[in-house]
Amino acid sequence: MIWLRILCACVVICLFSIPAVADSGARGRVAWRGKLIPEITVRAYRQIADIAGSEPVAVSAPTDLDGLYQLDLPPGSYVLTASNSSGGFKPGDLFCYYSGSPIQIPAEGYRNVGFNLIQIPEQAPVAEAKRSGVYGELSYQDELLEQAYLYVYKDPSKGFKGPGYFIQPVAKGSFRLNLPPGEYYLLARKRTRGGQFGPIETGDYFNYYYGNPVRIEAGQTHEVKIETVTRLSMLEEDLVAFHGVRGQVIDGVGKARAGLYVFAYRQAEMTGTPDYFSAPTDSAGHFELTLPDAGPYYLLARQAFGGPAGGDELYGKLLTTSGAVRSVELTQQVMEVKIHVAPKGTE
Repeated sequence: MIWLRILCACVVICLFSIPAVADSGARGRVAWRGKLIPEITVRAYRQIADIAGSEPVAVSAPTDLDGLYQLDLPPGSYVLTASNSSGGFKPGDLFCYYSGSPIQIPAEGYRNVGFNLIQIPEQAPVAEAKRSGVYGELSYQDELLEQAYLYVYKDPSKGFKGPGYFIQPVAKGSFRLNLPPGEYYLLARKRTRGGQFGPIETGDYFNYYYGNPVRIEAGQTHEVKIETVTRLSMLEEDLVAFHGVRGQVIDGVGKARAGLYVFAYRQAEMTGTPDYFSAPTDSAGHFELTLPDAGPYYLLARQAFGGPAGGDELYGKLLTTSGAVRSVELTQQVMEVKIHVAPKGTE
């Protein structure tokens, strides 16, 4: 029996030697037109291209009566969707692609992710045509959406950032667009500030086409109906503790500057598309920027989103007192910083 006692001792040692797995993942609420919806499942994928045909890496339990869910995930980058359907969509099903994807899940803790659902509409079957392409409408809660844009992408790997393959203005809600045979991802956006580029802010309209990718063959035309949504405050209320950087943007005389974005980069050069960005600073120059891990990060503030900064644009990097670029490492859950800005041409 000596061998049995040794074996039991080894098992006990092994059990106590296994490190505890930290809880991490996503939590939030799911709603349709302002109403919290039960019985919706949230799915996580490694990349956008996996949504159409691959198995998700994780699936949540259905949302409860208050539209709440929790999806446990190991640390990493994920694309999230929510739906009441596990197979092919049919009219009346509910769906949402989380437009903030990919999200970064931290080593410990949960990210707050809310879903604003749309209802799958009736659509005509694929039809024959002299020219291949798409036609259809952009809408918001059963009304045609005017002065919007249809975005066409061929490569989803960059998360639909930048101009993509083509941008079609949609003045009156209806559109028709000729496209060569191929596979396309379609999105709709309308910014209350106007323009084709920039972050989606409160009051803007946006959405991902539930039928992506659209596969077009020669001589085919597809009907595409994209119902847009807006950001809902009830979905953005934090269910988990904030983790990131808070602070203020001020000018050379210490005046708070409103309406500037704070960008976070992984590289000290701070060029190209930022890895993360804040909502515009408020009237007191305050901002809040959620970050997924300890970093390091490099921060800058500017008025515009995209392209090189203009000569009169307020712009500034987070610097040390000696004028060197300062990195931010989140050794604690929240860090406070001040970023000084000035017209780019005076640097």
